[in-house]
Amino acid sequence: KKDFNIDMISKKNKKKFFIFSILCFLIFIFFWLNINSIFSSNTKDFISSFYNYHFSYKLDQEDDNEKYNALQIENTKLRNLLDIKNNNQELNIIFSKVIFKYPSILNNTFFVPLGEKDGVQENQLVFSDKKFLGKVGNVNESHSEIYSIQNLNFVMIVEVGEEKHKGILKGDGFSSYIKYIQDTTNISIGDKVYLQNSIEAKLFLKPIAEVIKIEEKKGFLKIYISSDIFSSNFEYVGIVVNKND
Repeated sequence: KKDFNIDMISKKNKKKFFIFSILCFLIFIFFWLNINSIFSSNTKDFISSFYNYHFSYKLDQEDDNEKYNALQIENTKLRNLLDIKNNNQELNIIFSKVIFKYPSILNNTFFVPLGEKDGVQENQLVFSDKKFLGKVGNVNESHSEIYSIQNLNFVMIVEVGEEKHKGILKGDGFSSYIKYIQDTTNISIGDKVYLQNSIEAKLFLKPIAEVIKIEEKKGFLKIYISSDIFSSNFEYVGIVVNKND
C-alpha cells in the first residue's frame, strides 16, 4: 500500500511537471511570436540609431574577402533598385536597409531606419529589387514598420487575371487572399495578380503574385495567392514616398 501511494504521488508530480512544461512552452511561443510588441518605441529608436552609426564599423571588422563579396551583393541589389527608380522618374523613391524582420504568424513585418523625418507615411508602397513586399504601417520619427502582404493589418485593392477583376487583398497571419470577387467570375489557378491601375502600379507592371487556390464563400470567391515574401533574401527596400510634381 505504501508503494502504491508513492507511485500515485510520483504520477501526480509527473503530471504537474508535464502541465508546467507545456505552459512554459506556450508562454515562450507567445512572447516569441509577439516580440515586435515587446520592444518599446524608445528601444526601436535606439536600435535604429545604433544601426545608422555602427553598420560601417561592422564592415571594417569583416574579412576582406567576405567584405568584398557582401559589398558586391549589396551593390547588385542597390543597382537593381536604382534602375527601378530611374525608370519611374515621376515617383519619389527612397531606399533603406532592413534592420528587423518578424516573419511570425502574428507579425509578418519588418522595420527600416527611416521615419517621419524622412518623409515616410502610412500606406506607402514598399518593394525589393525583385518583388512587391507590402506597405508602410506604423511610422515613428526615426523608424517605420512595414506590413508584408501576409500581415493581419494589410489591406489593398488589387486586380486579378487578364480582365483585371478588382478585389481586396488581405493577410491573415499565415497567408494572403483576395475577397469580394463574385463566384461567377472566371478566375483560374495560375492567374496573375496586379496592383490596381495607378501611377504607383507602373512600378509593378509585372504581377505581384499568382493565384494558387480558390474557394467559394457565400456567393464570392476566396482567392489565395503566393505570398511567402520572407523566403527571399531582401536586405534593401524601396519606398514610394510620394509623386514628383
